[in-house]
Amino acid sequence: MPSTKASSPPDSSSGFATGRALVVGCVLVVLNAHWQTPLSSILDIELSDLALFCNVITILFLLALVNGRIARYAPRRALQRREVLIIYTMLATATALNGTDMIKCLVSLMGNGTWHATPENDWANLFGRYLPEWITVQDRQVLRGYYEGDSTLYTDAHLRAWAPRAAAWTAFTVTLMFVMFCLARIVRRQWITNERLSYPIAQLPFEMAGPNTTGGTSLFGHRLLWIGFGIAAVISVVNQTNVWYPSVPALPVQPLNLARYFPTRPWNAMGYMYRTFYPFAVGMAYLMPLDLILSTWVFHLVWQAERVVGSAYGFGAMPGFPYAEAQVRGGWIALLCFAVWKGRRHFAGIFANVPDAAPREVRLPALGAAAGAIGLMVFCHYLGMSFWLLIPFFLLYFGLATAITRIRAELGPAVHTLSGATPDYLLMTALGSRRLGPGNIVGFGLLHWILGSAGREHPMPIQLEAMKFAERMRISSRGLMAAVLLAAGVGSLAGWWAYLHDAYTLGVEAYPEETWAASVGFRLLTSRLQAPTGWQPMALTFTLGGFLLTTALAAVRTQYLWWPFHPVGYVISGRWGIGRIFFPLVIASVAKWSVLRFAGVSGYRRSVPFFLGLIIGDFTLGMLWATIGLVFHVPVYVFWTG
Repeated sequence: MPSTKASSPPDSSSGFATGRALVVGCVLVVLNAHWQTPLSSILDIELSDLALFCNVITILFLLALVNGRIARYAPRRALQRREVLIIYTMLATATALNGTDMIKCLVSLMGNGTWHATPENDWANLFGRYLPEWITVQDRQVLRGYYEGDSTLYTDAHLRAWAPRAAAWTAFTVTLMFVMFCLARIVRRQWITNERLSYPIAQLPFEMAGPNTTGGTSLFGHRLLWIGFGIAAVISVVNQTNVWYPSVPALPVQPLNLARYFPTRPWNAMGYMYRTFYPFAVGMAYLMPLDLILSTWVFHLVWQAERVVGSAYGFGAMPGFPYAEAQVRGGWIALLCFAVWKGRRHFAGIFANVPDAAPREVRLPALGAAAGAIGLMVFCHYLGMSFWLLIPFFLLYFGLATAITRIRAELGPAVHTLSGATPDYLLMTALGSRRLGPGNIVGFGLLHWILGSAGREHPMPIQLEAMKFAERMRISSRGLMAAVLLAAGVGSLAGWWAYLHDAYTLGVEAYPEETWAASVGFRLLTSRLQAPTGWQPMALTFTLGGFLLTTALAAVRTQYLWWPFHPVGYVISGRWGIGRIFFPLVIASVAKWSVLRFAGVSGYRRSVPFFLGLIIGDFTLGMLWATIGLVFHVPVYVFWTG
């Protein structure tokens, strides 16, 4: 998000979230839940895989067009820019919570351990007694309709079973979001005002929300935007036509696994390497800082080289080599430590006698975060977990959440994931499952919805991006917090409702993707209990290696400004997501370098609407086909396969 002059601190009088923005936001959150859920369940379209949610951008696009017409004929009735941004924040928050890895996973976790328990897997004896009855559903008659379908949620027995669980977990979710908001408030001043991070992901929704505050042209008034939109739309229309009429050739933007061309050793050790040409990914990558685009795809090649060279020299026989997940864990921790070190004076001031910021700005969020974290630990204790473990667990969880928020603010990658770099893996690696005991391991299983592949739809970065909006549009912190927590509560309940409604109608067993994340959680739970382990020195060694390498890259970059490789690129490029957008990253880096080299910064600024148009066009046409497929039950072109 391009920097402007430092704005005045938000004030409560001019920037408070208006009532109609909250009302419109809540209505759209509920409608979105009933749109997002069947798209994911029936068509297997994972709307929350990407940093920018395609459904939210589509709604924002339609809202902006409608609001523009209203502003033309009835200016006083039109939504202000700050109101549109509040609505966007609410929709993005709710979409993140209702994604594959979160609410959808959570609902399935409630009955998975009971429904899939058989004499063969012996789950009843293995962990059945550790599943708390007050928070899980253990009545097989209630679960029958959920798994088999041809039933309805709206019976007395079903509602009495699910409603208390939904309410309890929603309270947990809102508290979780409150702690994240408090932490985001603590880092806000350092990252937004002092370091002036770029916030690439925030640029598109900010520009879509309305004309520039200086009275400039609206984004939709730029010809280049519509050229980019048209190119993405043509690609989408051609590929949709190919789905309906296969004789029409498709344009090759979808993934082609390059591993098929390297079937022999050591080249077959490559992983996550695809040829794709997603228009939206090119557009999103173009908004990233040039050195960070370069770092991401170069380090992806380094990861591939590590696998190939390791295979050539026999290291591939080591289980888990090159321990990418372990290296990434160390990298995430190093990034967090480096961010804290850079802002050490600011963060130290929070607890000093004479802080360098107003007490209300930093001390109240610190107290709020501590109080919320205590509430979360009490909740988890009643799941059967031990307090001695919950303290490091939540320290790691919120530390990693802060790290991924930093990466989004600084880099803005199209996809990101914490897969394998989550607190449960870190604690298992350091302590071993044998020392933790079955109660804590079952607790990890029930919390798999905030772990798993957490990161690709993490809600905390959305909050800090909203604070960037608030700084520029003078939205008060109280108003923003009200919007976020209201979206969390309404969005969570709407997600439970939409998911259970579809489940009892269709039956989740007919749609394996519905329970995929929960099934992974219970497979992990089973393996950890059936084969308890001690601490894992090899994995810890690679974790330390990842920490040291990331620290070294950060130190070199700080010392030598000419050094082009950013440690963030190393950390995020080792997993599947970057492999899906490798070629768009290369294209975007060449395009951005060329524009900056031959047209300068002013030329780059003039070119941005074209790439924003690529994103909007790809997203809106993709969501149009998805909705047509959902309504008319016809095959459609899926622009992103995840």
